[in-house]
Amino acid sequence: MKLKRFFIEYFSMNRMQLSGTMVLVFLIIFVSLLPRLVANYKANRSQPDFARLDSIVANYVPLDKAPVLQQSNTDIPDTVFVFDPNTATYDDFLCLGLSERISANIIKYRNSGGRFKTPTDFAKIYGISDSVYSRLEPYISIAAKTPAESKKQTAKKKYTDNKKSEQSARPAYEPKEKPIVELNSADSAQLVALRGIGSVLARRIITYREMLGGFYSVEQLREIRNLPPETYASLYPQFTIDTAKIVKIDLNDFKYKQLSSHPYLAITQLNAIMSYKRVQGKFNAVDDLLKYKLVDTLTYEKLSPYLEVR
Repeated sequence: MKLKRFFIEYFSMNRMQLSGTMVLVFLIIFVSLLPRLVANYKANRSQPDFARLDSIVANYVPLDKAPVLQQSNTDIPDTVFVFDPNTATYDDFLCLGLSERISANIIKYRNSGGRFKTPTDFAKIYGISDSVYSRLEPYISIAAKTPAESKKQTAKKKYTDNKKSEQSARPAYEPKEKPIVELNSADSAQLVALRGIGSVLARRIITYREMLGGFYSVEQLREIRNLPPETYASLYPQFTIDTAKIVKIDLNDFKYKQLSSHPYLAITQLNAIMSYKRVQGKFNAVDDLLKYKLVDTLTYEKLSPYLEVR
């Protein structure tokens, strides 16, 4: 009884102790077997598969003795045929291997009156690459013009030549005296009456004149959008300027909107002028703008004819 009590007292374990003991036993077994497992893995890994290697060597055939596979051309149908790009249909171009977009471009070109005179004209169609043209060029056959087409072209050329001869024989109309227009008071009708000025350009000239407050030089017309240089050169002698008609702005009595819409003045420069006016109270002269560096020299030269100090 004493021996049984001794074993129960010293060797009995609860559930947690039993679980820990089992884990410990497993770890001891695993650690003891680990060197043998590692050695076996290295031995198997280092051994080459001589049977597979022998099979590869036995079946090896030198490259120069290997049979050459012949590519069959039967799966690439030859759809190229002789065609005239001036008469071929949309489906013909598709059969020649051209894309739908390129085929449509050719038909569109012909419908707009275009004609292929030489094979190289065909290469100019948008989308046709050099390789495509090289493939099709031997098959392009452009037929000669039909008698009807030749007759039509001859008649057209004759008509054009007659028109040119009539125009050259007829003296160009030149008025004895070109009208002179004062630029700061001219209305739209007076401007349109000048050769080279339409209603749109006349409206732009008047709008720009109002934004400026008037013109002080004919050269200011160059600043108008879309005024062709040749039109300006031909009209320059027909304009005069009355600077008395310029609407001037008093630097000591103006509204912000008056100067904010002026083409020659930037917003930052206008803000500098407003700040100076709030601090100093008023300007003594127009050149105070330049003196106190409120504007740069170029801006001052362009803007000063529109300013005054009262």
